[in-house]
Amino acid sequence: MIAMAVKNKNIDSAIAPLFGKAKYFAIINNSQEPLDIEFIENGAQSGTEAIELLISNQVSTILMSHMGEKPFSIALARDLAIYYVGSERLTIKEALNKLNNNEFKLAKDIDTNLFFKHGKHAHHENNH
Repeated sequence: MIAMAVKNKNIDSAIAPLFGKAKYFAIINNSQEPLDIEFIENGAQSGTEAIELLISNQVSTILMSHMGEKPFSIALARDLAIYYVGSERLTIKEALNKLNNNEFKLAKDIDTNLFFKHGKHAHHENNH
């Protein structure tokens, strides 16, 4: 199953920019038409908990825009395929079409700075 963090519980929702902070996850059983999508609320308090939530829902593939280093490492250790979709606005259908056309790269094969850092919300080490 494929999962992506989304802003709303509808087919036209865009992928949420921050994986762990998303309100919902779209879980797609079949990436071809007709789409079989279930929306689950993200009750997780962190990206790490969100990974566990998705695993408990039999997810094997994640499409994401930004993800922290810790949840990314856990997802890889649990053999999830993670695809970086970029930072442009994509709807669920657009993302699935691109996935089906092999337009996304596996996140482990690209520069992780593309998705670990997210603008002014980037994580900084505290030097105090």
